[in-house]
Amino acid sequence: MQSLHKKIIFIIFSSLLVFTGTASAQTSSFRLQTADSLFKTKRYTQSMEHYRAIFASNQYTPAMLLKMAYIEEGLGQAGQALFYLNLYFDATNDQAVLDKMEELAGKYNLEGYKQTDTVQALSFYHDFRWPIGLSLMALAVLFLSIAFYLRRQKRNPVVALVLLFLVLSSLVGHNLLSTNGENGIVAHDNTVLMDGPSPGAGVVSVVGGGHRVEILGRKDVWVKIQWQGATAYIRDTNLLTLTL
Repeated sequence: MQSLHKKIIFIIFSSLLVFTGTASAQTSSFRLQTADSLFKTKRYTQSMEHYRAIFASNQYTPAMLLKMAYIEEGLGQAGQALFYLNLYFDATNDQAVLDKMEELAGKYNLEGYKQTDTVQALSFYHDFRWPIGLSLMALAVLFLSIAFYLRRQKRNPVVALVLLFLVLSSLVGHNLLSTNGENGIVAHDNTVLMDGPSPGAGVVSVVGGGHRVEILGRKDVWVKIQWQGATAYIRDTNLLTLTL
Protein backbone atom coordinates (compact mmCIF):
# COMPACT_ATOMS: atom_id res chain seq x y z
CA MET A 1 0.00 0.00 0.00
CA GLN A 2 2.84 2.39 0.86
CA SER A 3 4.49 1.65 -2.49
CA LEU A 4 1.22 2.43 -4.27
CA HIS A 5 0.97 5.76 -2.44
CA LYS A 6 4.50 6.66 -3.53
CA LYS A 7 3.68 5.84 -7.15
CA ILE A 8 0.53 7.98 -7.01
CA ILE A 9 2.45 10.91 -5.51
CA PHE A 10 5.16 10.53 -8.16
CA ILE A 11 2.59 10.50 -10.99
CA ILE A 12 0.83 13.58 -9.59
CA PHE A 13 4.12 15.45 -9.13
CA SER A 14 5.30 14.54 -12.65
CA SER A 15 1.97 15.65 -14.12
CA LEU A 16 2.24 18.98 -12.32
CA LEU A 17 5.72 19.53 -13.72
CA VAL A 18 4.57 18.73 -17.26
CA PHE A 19 1.52 20.95 -16.88
CA THR A 20 3.59 23.81 -15.49
CA GLY A 21 6.15 23.52 -18.28
CA THR A 22 3.44 23.38 -20.95
CA ALA A 23 1.61 26.35 -19.48
CA SER A 24 4.85 28.35 -19.32
CA ALA A 25 5.68 27.53 -22.95
CA GLN A 26 2.18 28.51 -24.06
CA THR A 27 2.41 31.79 -22.14
CA SER A 28 5.78 32.62 -23.73
CA SER A 29 4.46 31.72 -27.18
CA PHE A 30 1.43 33.98 -26.72
CA ARG A 31 3.62 36.77 -25.36
CA LEU A 32 6.00 36.44 -28.32
CA GLN A 33 3.09 36.71 -30.75
CA THR A 34 1.89 39.81 -28.90
CA ALA A 35 5.37 41.35 -28.99
CA ASP A 36 5.77 40.61 -32.71
CA SER A 37 2.39 42.21 -33.42
CA LEU A 38 3.42 45.33 -31.52
CA PHE A 39 6.75 45.40 -33.36
CA LYS A 40 5.02 45.24 -36.74
CA THR A 41 2.92 48.26 -35.83
CA LYS A 42 6.09 50.10 -34.72
CA ARG A 43 5.06 50.15 -31.06
CA TYR A 44 8.64 49.34 -30.16
CA THR A 45 8.65 50.30 -26.49
CA GLN A 46 5.66 48.09 -25.72
CA SER A 47 7.03 45.19 -27.73
CA MET A 48 10.39 45.48 -25.97
CA GLU A 49 8.73 44.98 -22.59
CA HIS A 50 7.40 41.62 -23.78
CA TYR A 51 10.69 40.62 -25.42
CA ARG A 52 12.61 41.37 -22.23
CA ALA A 53 10.19 39.31 -20.15
CA ILE A 54 10.57 36.36 -22.52
CA PHE A 55 14.35 36.70 -22.49
CA ALA A 56 14.39 36.90 -18.69
CA SER A 57 12.66 33.50 -18.60
CA ASN A 58 15.62 32.03 -20.55
CA GLN A 59 13.63 31.71 -23.77
CA TYR A 60 14.32 33.37 -27.10
CA THR A 61 14.27 33.04 -30.86
CA PRO A 62 17.01 34.38 -33.15
CA ALA A 63 14.47 36.68 -34.82
CA MET A 64 13.52 38.05 -31.40
CA LEU A 65 17.15 38.85 -30.62
CA LEU A 66 17.49 40.75 -33.89
CA LYS A 67 14.37 42.78 -33.16
CA MET A 68 15.62 43.58 -29.67
CA ALA A 69 18.92 44.80 -31.15
CA TYR A 70 17.03 46.93 -33.68
CA ILE A 71 14.92 48.55 -30.95
CA GLU A 72 17.91 49.23 -28.70
CA GLU A 73 19.84 50.78 -31.58
CA GLY A 74 16.87 53.02 -32.33
CA LEU A 75 16.83 54.12 -28.70
CA GLY A 76 20.53 54.99 -28.90
CA GLN A 77 21.54 52.12 -26.62
CA ALA A 78 24.54 50.85 -28.59
CA GLY A 79 25.78 48.58 -25.82
CA GLN A 80 22.45 46.79 -25.45
CA ALA A 81 22.09 46.54 -29.23
CA LEU A 82 25.52 44.96 -29.54
CA PHE A 83 24.70 42.60 -26.67
CA TYR A 84 21.72 41.16 -28.55
CA LEU A 85 23.61 41.12 -31.86
CA ASN A 86 26.38 39.09 -30.21
CA LEU A 87 23.82 36.64 -28.84
CA TYR A 88 22.18 36.40 -32.25
CA PHE A 89 25.54 35.55 -33.80
CA ASP A 90 26.19 32.89 -31.15
CA ALA A 91 22.79 31.34 -31.87
CA THR A 92 22.99 31.42 -35.68
CA ASN A 93 26.64 31.94 -36.72
CA ASP A 94 25.30 34.43 -39.28
CA GLN A 95 28.51 36.01 -40.57
CA ALA A 96 26.66 39.03 -41.97
CA VAL A 97 25.95 40.31 -38.46
CA LEU A 98 29.69 40.66 -37.80
CA ASP A 99 29.84 43.56 -40.26
CA LYS A 100 26.88 45.20 -38.53
CA MET A 101 28.56 44.87 -35.13
CA GLU A 102 31.81 46.31 -36.45
CA GLU A 103 29.91 49.19 -38.08
CA LEU A 104 28.01 50.00 -34.89
CA ALA A 105 31.16 49.73 -32.79
CA GLY A 106 32.99 52.08 -35.14
CA LYS A 107 30.16 54.60 -34.98
CA TYR A 108 30.38 54.77 -31.18
CA ASN A 109 34.16 54.24 -30.96
CA LEU A 110 33.84 50.97 -29.05
CA GLU A 111 36.63 48.46 -28.54
CA GLY A 112 36.65 44.67 -28.91
CA TYR A 113 34.89 44.22 -32.25
CA LYS A 114 37.65 44.29 -34.83
CA GLN A 115 37.50 41.06 -36.84
CA THR A 116 41.12 39.96 -37.09
CA ASP A 117 42.19 36.67 -38.69
CA THR A 118 42.84 35.26 -35.23
CA VAL A 119 39.35 36.18 -34.00
CA GLN A 120 37.75 34.63 -37.08
CA ALA A 121 39.83 31.46 -36.70
CA LEU A 122 38.82 31.14 -33.04
CA SER A 123 35.20 31.73 -33.99
CA PHE A 124 35.40 28.93 -36.56
CA TYR A 125 37.05 26.64 -34.03
CA HIS A 126 34.42 27.49 -31.43
CA ASP A 127 31.63 26.47 -33.82
CA PHE A 128 33.13 23.00 -34.29
CA ARG A 129 34.45 22.40 -30.78
CA TRP A 130 32.04 19.54 -30.01
CA PRO A 131 32.81 17.45 -33.15
CA ILE A 132 36.52 18.05 -32.58
CA GLY A 133 36.28 16.98 -28.94
CA LEU A 134 34.29 13.85 -29.78
CA SER A 135 36.77 12.94 -32.54
CA LEU A 136 39.70 13.28 -30.16
CA MET A 137 37.98 11.13 -27.54
CA ALA A 138 37.22 8.47 -30.15
CA LEU A 139 40.87 8.44 -31.22
CA ALA A 140 41.99 8.15 -27.58
CA VAL A 141 39.73 5.12 -27.07
CA LEU A 142 40.99 3.59 -30.33
CA PHE A 143 44.69 3.94 -29.47
CA LEU A 144 44.08 2.72 -25.91
CA SER A 145 42.34 -0.36 -27.28
CA ILE A 146 45.18 -0.98 -29.71
CA ALA A 147 47.73 -0.67 -26.88
CA PHE A 148 45.84 -3.22 -24.74
CA TYR A 149 45.53 -5.56 -27.71
CA LEU A 150 49.24 -5.38 -28.45
CA ARG A 151 50.09 -6.06 -24.79
CA ARG A 152 47.85 -9.12 -24.78
CA GLN A 153 49.61 -10.29 -27.94
CA LYS A 154 52.94 -9.70 -26.16
CA ARG A 155 53.94 -7.11 -28.73
CA ASN A 156 55.46 -3.69 -28.10
CA PRO A 157 52.66 -1.06 -27.83
CA VAL A 158 55.01 1.92 -27.69
CA VAL A 159 53.76 3.48 -30.97
CA ALA A 160 50.12 3.21 -29.86
CA LEU A 161 51.00 4.68 -26.45
CA VAL A 162 52.87 7.60 -28.04
CA LEU A 163 49.89 8.32 -30.29
CA LEU A 164 47.58 8.01 -27.28
CA PHE A 165 49.71 10.53 -25.36
CA LEU A 166 49.59 12.98 -28.29
CA VAL A 167 45.82 12.64 -28.60
CA LEU A 168 45.32 13.09 -24.84
CA SER A 169 47.55 16.17 -24.90
CA SER A 170 45.50 17.57 -27.78
CA LEU A 171 42.32 16.81 -25.85
CA VAL A 172 43.58 18.70 -22.80
CA GLY A 173 44.51 21.66 -24.99
CA HIS A 174 41.13 21.47 -26.69
CA ASN A 175 39.31 21.57 -23.36
CA LEU A 176 41.35 24.55 -22.18
CA LEU A 177 40.71 26.40 -25.43
CA SER A 178 37.00 25.58 -25.28
CA THR A 179 36.66 27.07 -21.80
CA ASN A 180 38.49 30.24 -22.80
CA GLY A 181 37.11 33.10 -24.85
CA GLU A 182 34.12 34.06 -22.71
CA ASN A 183 33.24 37.65 -23.49
CA GLY A 184 31.08 40.36 -21.99
CA ILE A 185 29.68 43.76 -22.87
CA VAL A 186 30.16 46.77 -20.59
CA ALA A 187 26.57 47.51 -19.59
CA HIS A 188 26.61 51.15 -18.46
CA ASP A 189 28.25 54.46 -19.20
CA ASN A 190 30.77 55.83 -16.70
CA THR A 191 31.76 52.33 -15.63
CA VAL A 192 34.90 52.30 -13.50
CA LEU A 193 37.60 49.71 -14.21
CA MET A 194 39.85 48.91 -11.26
CA ASP A 195 43.34 47.42 -11.04
CA GLY A 196 42.19 44.99 -8.33
CA PRO A 197 39.05 43.22 -7.11
CA SER A 198 38.24 45.83 -4.50
CA PRO A 199 36.45 49.20 -4.37
CA GLY A 200 39.59 50.56 -2.75
CA ALA A 201 41.83 49.55 -5.66
CA GLY A 202 43.26 52.01 -8.13
CA VAL A 203 41.22 53.24 -11.07
CA VAL A 204 42.41 52.00 -14.45
CA SER A 205 39.86 53.80 -16.58
CA VAL A 206 36.30 55.09 -16.74
CA VAL A 207 34.58 53.71 -19.84
CA GLY A 208 31.28 53.97 -21.62
CA GLY A 209 28.83 51.17 -22.22
CA GLY A 210 29.15 48.88 -25.22
CA HIS A 211 32.81 47.84 -25.15
CA ARG A 212 33.31 44.11 -25.61
CA VAL A 213 35.91 42.57 -23.32
CA GLU A 214 37.37 39.13 -22.72
CA ILE A 215 36.53 37.60 -19.35
CA LEU A 216 39.58 36.11 -17.60
CA GLY A 217 38.10 35.10 -14.26
CA ARG A 218 35.80 36.00 -11.39
CA LYS A 219 36.24 36.82 -7.70
CA ASP A 220 33.19 37.57 -5.58
CA VAL A 221 31.35 40.48 -7.26
CA TRP A 222 34.34 41.32 -9.46
CA VAL A 223 35.08 40.10 -12.97
CA LYS A 224 38.65 40.06 -14.24
CA ILE A 225 38.83 41.26 -17.84
CA GLN A 226 41.31 42.04 -20.58
CA TRP A 227 41.37 45.78 -21.30
CA GLN A 228 43.72 47.43 -23.80
CA GLY A 229 46.41 44.79 -23.44
CA ALA A 230 46.29 44.68 -19.63
CA THR A 231 44.04 43.22 -16.95
CA ALA A 232 41.38 45.12 -15.06
CA TYR A 233 38.41 44.41 -12.80
CA ILE A 234 34.78 45.37 -13.27
CA ARG A 235 31.78 44.79 -11.01
CA ASP A 236 29.56 41.99 -12.28
CA THR A 237 26.54 44.32 -12.30
CA ASN A 238 28.29 46.44 -14.93
CA LEU A 239 28.95 43.55 -17.32
CA LEU A 240 26.58 41.66 -19.61
CA THR A 241 27.96 38.15 -20.05
CA LEU A 242 27.55 36.82 -23.58
CA THR A 243 25.93 33.49 -22.85
CA LEU A 244 22.61 32.08 -23.99
